[in-house]
Amino acid sequence: MDGIILAGGQSRRMNGKPKALLPFGGSRMLERLLSRMSPVCGTLTVVAGTSKQAQAFAGAAIHTLVDRQPQQGPLAALHLALEQSNSERLQWVTACDMPFLSAEAAVWMQQRLQRSGSMAVVPEIGGKLHPLQAIYRPACASAAATCLEDGSRGMMSLFHLIDVEILKETDFVDAGHDIRFAFNMNTPADYTQALMLENEMGTGMEGVCR
Repeated sequence: MDGIILAGGQSRRMNGKPKALLPFGGSRMLERLLSRMSPVCGTLTVVAGTSKQAQAFAGAAIHTLVDRQPQQGPLAALHLALEQSNSERLQWVTACDMPFLSAEAAVWMQQRLQRSGSMAVVPEIGGKLHPLQAIYRPACASAAATCLEDGSRGMMSLFHLIDVEILKETDFVDAGHDIRFAFNMNTPADYTQALMLENEMGTGMEGVCR
């Protein structure tokens, strides 16, 4: 599969600090995500909100796109990445603020999608869907375009148009995957919590303990 990192938000709840550039585990968040995704992804693409953001990401030596509809939410960024993909491979999509993402969990979701006729596999952890830590078929670009043309910007609007397989928290636990791969950092308090978790776990771990 390929990988897509959505990194174009304004980070309002993080006091305007670009989450992809936050220090984490001895590197920036973006490098951390890339290091965890690269072993299982052929191509890695980062969607930035502006040209300035794209320049800040340039040192990571990955394919960078600039969102054509900045500040319009993740659906627009996802549509751009899927539309620009030159591959028929499945796409592992992640937000840039998920420090404990797991390649093992992603591969498991990939396999579930390959066996099904669904267009996407989305985890439901803690009673919430996590569409920005999920696997999509490239053909979802068409449905995303329809949503955007209709003025629908939320990820949930996409799920009304495509067949989605929802994987429950218990599915991941029963398969031996750590559910904190869906942990995301929206606020400084979340960032502090994530750093504390990282310190407790030590470095170099693929996931975190439940």
